[in-house]
Amino acid sequence: MRRYILLDSKIFSCLNPYEIALYTILSKYKNVKGDCFPSRRTLSEKGGFSISTYTKYIKELIKKGLIKVKARWRANGSQTSNLFSVANTDKGFFIHSDILNKKLTVYELTVLIYLCSRKNNKNKCYLSQKEIAKACGMSVREVSIIICRLRKKGFINTRMQFNLNNRGNYVLEYTVCICNETEIRKELNNELIVIDDINIDMRDDINIGIIKSIR
Repeated sequence: MRRYILLDSKIFSCLNPYEIALYTILSKYKNVKGDCFPSRRTLSEKGGFSISTYTKYIKELIKKGLIKVKARWRANGSQTSNLFSVANTDKGFFIHSDILNKKLTVYELTVLIYLCSRKNNKNKCYLSQKEIAKACGMSVREVSIIICRLRKKGFINTRMQFNLNNRGNYVLEYTVCICNETEIRKELNNELIVIDDINIDMRDDINIGIIKSIR
């Protein structure tokens, strides 16, 4: 399994937190062709949810075209784990696969992944909690609680900044304490040669000069 996971940038426009978590876990296990075959139990345990929750949201990922599922059978006729084909992407962002081993809740994982998707090459991003809530399908209050939890667990640092370009409102600067962009570029160098048919856009997703109020 890869140390870094490439995720599709569009997941926040079409998936809810449970679907994002499940898609991310499948993306961790997939090979270069996008195929993997983890069991339902493995996927459920990694996501911290029940088998019934897994069943509900795997159907949504299929319906939305992000994965395909094919049944596999043993020689004796019994069924084994499904073959999952995860749609490859040529434009996305990287997260460290170790994030999935940190026992985060689905909602904590989703917010952390979103911050990773918006950070610049210095691991910083400038976002309103309202924007995070909208992207992750949560309330602003839920995001506020989750940000506090992620900070206490050491995944992010936050700092208030005074923004002259936004009527003097204070904004939050987020620093993601994992998934260093420079390390990713170095460690993925060999892997990118193997999959050189994929054109990965690793430019910053945002312009730091454009900052939104946290109101």
